[in-house]
Amino acid sequence: MAQDILMARQPIYDINLNVVAYELLYRDTNNQAPCLITDGNSATSQVLLNNYTSICQSKKITTLPAFINLTKEMIESENIPEISRKHIVFEILEGMEVDDELIASVRRYTEAGYRMALDDFIYTPEYDPILELVHIVKLDLLAMTNQQLAEHTQLLRRFNVILLAEKIETLEEFNRCKALGFKLFQGYFLCKPQLVEGRKLNSNEIVMLELLALLADPNVTTVAVSQIVKKDPQLTLKIIRIVNSPLFNLIRKIDSIDEAVTMLGTAEIKRWCTLIAFSGEKSKSDELTRHTLVRARMCELLADTQPHLSGSSAFMMGIFAGLDALLNTPKEEILKQVFLSEELENAIQEGRGVYGELLTTVNCFIHGDWDALVSTYPTQHLNEAYQESLTWVKETMDKVAV
Repeated sequence: MAQDILMARQPIYDINLNVVAYELLYRDTNNQAPCLITDGNSATSQVLLNNYTSICQSKKITTLPAFINLTKEMIESENIPEISRKHIVFEILEGMEVDDELIASVRRYTEAGYRMALDDFIYTPEYDPILELVHIVKLDLLAMTNQQLAEHTQLLRRFNVILLAEKIETLEEFNRCKALGFKLFQGYFLCKPQLVEGRKLNSNEIVMLELLALLADPNVTTVAVSQIVKKDPQLTLKIIRIVNSPLFNLIRKIDSIDEAVTMLGTAEIKRWCTLIAFSGEKSKSDELTRHTLVRARMCELLADTQPHLSGSSAFMMGIFAGLDALLNTPKEEILKQVFLSEELENAIQEGRGVYGELLTTVNCFIHGDWDALVSTYPTQHLNEAYQESLTWVKETMDKVAV
């Protein structure tokens, strides 16, 4: 991928909150929207799609479909891209004039076996010929009132299309759209905690938070890590099992937590403890785990390019920034249970300081909010860190089944 193109992905969920596809968000540094899928570079395009849509799901690596915007020039081109039909959904952007040429172009794509979607759709009768051809219609919740949304779902029932609700911000909105008949859902509603009144962290959660906070210290020792791990018998057992698994191919079995922590080292212990903490939350979507780990790893990689930042601290900052959603507990309550440096706490709570700037930059990149990016981190570094983070999370989550 050219380094002057900003690119991220946004999950698309089914009714059971399983991730079934990703929309690829992209723009070049001149604020244009280039088409990523062009005739003549289908092999490069397939590699690109695999990098951004391959995930570890149900203990195996899976490549999900990608939703990609088609420019007017691309959709009206006679050249149909040679790329796997099952791994792509082309989106027709809002605002395109419905004429004979557009209708013929959409028919050409659908007859070639591609799935088509209407993006940010607002119904008018002129779209009827297009609605007879496309497979998915996306409705933007932020652009409609509740009444308009209900009217649109009623109007679209006479067409054989799947409804996708986008920009869902709360679980309540998700449930409302589900009741209206939507089958696909998009938005960052899962990244927000569903606060339960009176909920208190249990002892295992507190030990894990204490351990994660300790691992944010770049000068942490394996002795200090061992002392906290020993507080939780289940955590101790899991660490021992991991060290003795085929992943490490040991000559002899290790049964001491001190020896296990020493052998893994603080960098590896940090990653495994994070995964163990997340894997215990079976009620949470795997995508929330992926999202949190991508943010943490991206923070770590970018911090390593700055002489005044610690990659270890940045990784844990990225983790703690998402623990409220994972634990359904306000950030204030979580931070009361642990000791983080004032610098990291200010970054997580208020986005202040150099760590706060890093966290804000990473969040903006992941969400595709390109205009909010700062010049501290060059486009090339952001792209490289994001792509490496996606790969690392896919490979790391594949190991958590140990």
